[in-house]
Amino acid sequence: MPVLFLVIFVVMGSFALLLPSIMFVLQNMGASEAMATPILASYGFAQFLSGPIWGRLSDRVGRKPVLVGSLVLASLAYAFIALGADSVLKLHLGLVFTGLCAGNSAVLYAAVTDLTGQEGRAKGMGIIGAGIGLAFTVGPAIGAVLGGRSADVATIAAPAQLSMVACLIGALAVFVLFKESMGRDSVPATKGVGRIQAMFQVARQPLLLQLSFVMCFFTFGLAMMESIMSYLMNDKHGWGPRDLGIMFAYFGLILIVVQGGLVGRLTTRFGEMVLAKTGIVFMAIGLGAIAYSPISAGVFFGLTFVSVGTAIFNTSVLSIASKGSESTERGLVMGVFQSMQALGRSIGPILTGLLYGVFHELPFVVSIAIMAALVIWITAIFTLMRRAETPA
Repeated sequence: MPVLFLVIFVVMGSFALLLPSIMFVLQNMGASEAMATPILASYGFAQFLSGPIWGRLSDRVGRKPVLVGSLVLASLAYAFIALGADSVLKLHLGLVFTGLCAGNSAVLYAAVTDLTGQEGRAKGMGIIGAGIGLAFTVGPAIGAVLGGRSADVATIAAPAQLSMVACLIGALAVFVLFKESMGRDSVPATKGVGRIQAMFQVARQPLLLQLSFVMCFFTFGLAMMESIMSYLMNDKHGWGPRDLGIMFAYFGLILIVVQGGLVGRLTTRFGEMVLAKTGIVFMAIGLGAIAYSPISAGVFFGLTFVSVGTAIFNTSVLSIASKGSESTERGLVMGVFQSMQALGRSIGPILTGLLYGVFHELPFVVSIAIMAALVIWITAIFTLMRRAETPA
């Protein structure tokens, strides 16, 4: 588990290093708000395409070789961004490449399910979630220092260079320290690795498939907030890369506290289904506070609810999904859920720039409406799941 924690920290932290400055860099390159947010979305869309492929490939050849290979490729992608992304098009291509490599997070989740039993599954997911939280604490804090003092002088080169080094260190750590987590008797007989085939295999369990779509729309709402925060905070509060780095670091710190220490206890006391619904409600409250708070303190109040909601929702849903899958298909199932997160992360920013042009709070209003619908949907799914588990 320590190596998996390190790898998820490297994967997510490498991208998090870019967050404080990347939107300002795109703006300085001449990209409009309506153009910049879809470019950022390309990272998530590439994750969506590659997640099930990495996951299924790891079911066939093992978790270790897939993790090593994908991390080496990621280092090359960040090297391209650092050295060659001097235009909107090149930066766009670099983000696509890094997103394809970041689909390896599906393999990490699958490895967690290999190493944990049913009772420890939520705790194991929480540890990985804590790694993500740490990544979004340390990554933006360092990226804010390297990315420039203000929006006008924002840079992407130095953060991307550090991301390149981090991915190489992660690949070396997996190669030297990680012991293959998947047993030989777990290798599946099927050979397909495609995203469409993976979706069809998960569709054999309709409620599980619906739950993956709930995760997609939840991430959609979160991504709408994340992609426009740079512009909203700059327009309303005059924030630059340094201020955004503090904001993202705070977000990640809450993730660490919740996923690293609280989620296991909360799951034992309340259950995963209750936590999943609570996470959606918290997200809606946080989005409203961020959008309409006239002071910076209100933004951090909203971020607290958003980060807690994200932590307990993601951990609970992934734990439920892993328990509903066979050991030979955990990589595939985790890949589908990870790809649905990535799909939401990619679609959300595509619309955000256009909505922001209508009025600044509109992306948040739409996200809150989505959360209200998700509470109803996930309640219906969990009701059917309980009925399916109850003996006739």
